[in-house]
Amino acid sequence: MLVTVITCVGLVLTALSAVSALRFARTGGTRIPANAIAWGVVFALLQAFIAIWSGIGLVESDLLSALVLNVVLTGCAWAGFNRARVSERALALVGPEGRLPHPLVASVLLLLVAGFFAVLGLEVPSNHDITWMYPLCLMLEWALVTAVMAGAFLIFQRRGGISAGIALVLHVIGIAEYFVVLFKSMPITPGDLTALSTAAAVAGTGYSYTLSAFCLYGMACAAVSMTLLQVAGILRPERSRRTRRGLVVNLAVGLALIAGVAAHVTLIDYYHTLNIQVYTWRPLESYYRQGFLPSFISGAQTIRPPRPDDYTVEGAEETIEEYATAYDEGAGSSESRAAAESQFSEEQPTVITIMNETFSDLSIYQQLHAGYTGPEYFKGMSDCLSRGKLYVSAYGGGTANTEYEFLTGNSMANLGSGVYPYTIYNLQDTENLAAQFKDLGYDTVAMHPNHATNWNRENVYEDFGFDRFLSIEDFQDAETLRGMVTDQATYDKILELLDTNSNPQFIFDVTMQNHSGYNTGLMPYDKQLNLSIDGMTNSEVNEYVSLIQESDRALENFIGQLSRLDRKVIVVFFGDHQPFFPSTFNDLWFTDEDEATHQERLWQTDYVIWANYDVAGNDQTSEVDDLSTNFLGAKLMELIGAPMSDYQKALTSLRDAMPAINSAGYCDAQGRWYLTGSSVEGGDAAQQAMEQARGDYAVMEYYQMFYDGRDIYTKRYQSAANETDPNLAPGTTKIK
Repeated sequence: MLVTVITCVGLVLTALSAVSALRFARTGGTRIPANAIAWGVVFALLQAFIAIWSGIGLVESDLLSALVLNVVLTGCAWAGFNRARVSERALALVGPEGRLPHPLVASVLLLLVAGFFAVLGLEVPSNHDITWMYPLCLMLEWALVTAVMAGAFLIFQRRGGISAGIALVLHVIGIAEYFVVLFKSMPITPGDLTALSTAAAVAGTGYSYTLSAFCLYGMACAAVSMTLLQVAGILRPERSRRTRRGLVVNLAVGLALIAGVAAHVTLIDYYHTLNIQVYTWRPLESYYRQGFLPSFISGAQTIRPPRPDDYTVEGAEETIEEYATAYDEGAGSSESRAAAESQFSEEQPTVITIMNETFSDLSIYQQLHAGYTGPEYFKGMSDCLSRGKLYVSAYGGGTANTEYEFLTGNSMANLGSGVYPYTIYNLQDTENLAAQFKDLGYDTVAMHPNHATNWNRENVYEDFGFDRFLSIEDFQDAETLRGMVTDQATYDKILELLDTNSNPQFIFDVTMQNHSGYNTGLMPYDKQLNLSIDGMTNSEVNEYVSLIQESDRALENFIGQLSRLDRKVIVVFFGDHQPFFPSTFNDLWFTDEDEATHQERLWQTDYVIWANYDVAGNDQTSEVDDLSTNFLGAKLMELIGAPMSDYQKALTSLRDAMPAINSAGYCDAQGRWYLTGSSVEGGDAAQQAMEQARGDYAVMEYYQMFYDGRDIYTKRYQSAANETDPNLAPGTTKIK
């Protein structure tokens, strides 16, 4: 409320400045120019926005930031409305009798300062300690922003409006970065731009868009930048002194500046030449230390998958064949595998895979200093085919990358930072579990109780070979929790599919119940779990663990029903990533360990593979096998005796030397973890074998995804080409 009062007072003063300017103009027998009104109104609108936003409780109550912002906005608005007086005083400072020898010199100085304040407007909302940035990276970002703004300034003949718009856009990006970091503990990456529709679909669910004090400081910086650009525009030559030569020179220099920036960001390798790297395991630190623009540009340059050294199609095929042969001659020729193969061929069990939204066991963080023991039923399942830690390539968000790794066997570790294959690459010929089961005569169904367009799933699932995709339209009357379809509702839909179709099925269920944010206050009282973390209550943690408790109950009920079912069923259950907040506990409570182990704790969930019948060749005693998501599909096929592709056999063999790999790191056969980007030179036999396996995997994956690398990007986005089949249930999407 305090911010609202201060801002309203600021608005009154802004209005008075407009009245003052009107009187001054009338005294001189003139009118306020339209461009002066436009400049003043822009700052008044920013002030009005803060007044409204704070009035509904969405601005942090901070006296100093509110005062600073309103003093700046009122001052900037005054300068806009009183453009004539500002012009008179500014022009008095230049020329023979002024302090500066030429208006152009003053304009250049103003552009340099405006560029710096524009950088602050971008960085300050999320990067609260600008002194933490590397000085050279700060200078680079300043140079990029200033060059673009100066280019626009000159192209439009030394008018500041467009350049001021650039400063405002940068600030808006800074605000967006603040909220993305707040909700996901991850920065904005180039890949996020290809998933804007997904972000928009979930943006209004469970999130509170409260502007912090630093957001207000950032807005003040952006306003200062815009006003400096206005003054720079005032200093352009009078109409009578403008020449055609001056127009051409301005245009040429402006275009040269823009072209120079374009050439710089496309021709200079930020990663290798400038050593600006976004570390996958700690991207936020990369953005904070290197700046938003340098980090974003580096990520954009590496979004195209790196072609392995000395890669050839023939060599990749030979590598896959060698690893597959090793499997056939080893584990693939065992009696247990033969028994499982024979049983699978006769029985063809239905395979249900459940990727549970944000399902993880946070008891790994010293029981949250609250005696929290995690999901009780899930952890107590003792009759599984296999279970263990699951090392994923997503943290706080990025669900689609986990399902991509599971379905394809490919790892995000080989694709770089900030990449979302579902929205970027051409996946039409990518080997995957759905197509594999379809070739075995299975009916294939994908389900996700949200929009089919999220993460471009409607097109990807079509390319992968799913017969049907059940999306939010199929869950119109389903039970919800916090406004999201419950896990139990998706399990009921699966049971319905089993009841109405006796054919063997491959069902892929991507749940939605536990999606962030976790400060909605919408958990029913009887479902709430309240923890006291070091004697304090954390509403986000409590809402999250309450959701996990509900997921655990739903899983217990579902497994119980499947146990009584008169048909053979396999269940694969795993979490896609952790929520966004455990990094705080990780850094606070785990201080004496190596960096790789420290970071990998954030990038793990859990999995189980369970069957409601005795699988031949397996004791079904919940053998623990920690692995990464990209190996989980091959593990499933091996355990249940399903036919395995050469690639899956190769991945299984590969695990002898490298049991797990994700975008954060990789481990050797002795369980030692190494961060992505690090390299083991020499080392013992286990380390050398791991390095060889890692290189071979990169070659095999590139072959699986891109073959010869000519056609890597997706040909279709978010199309409306899917048709509705009248023979299907209402709202069901038919995958052609």
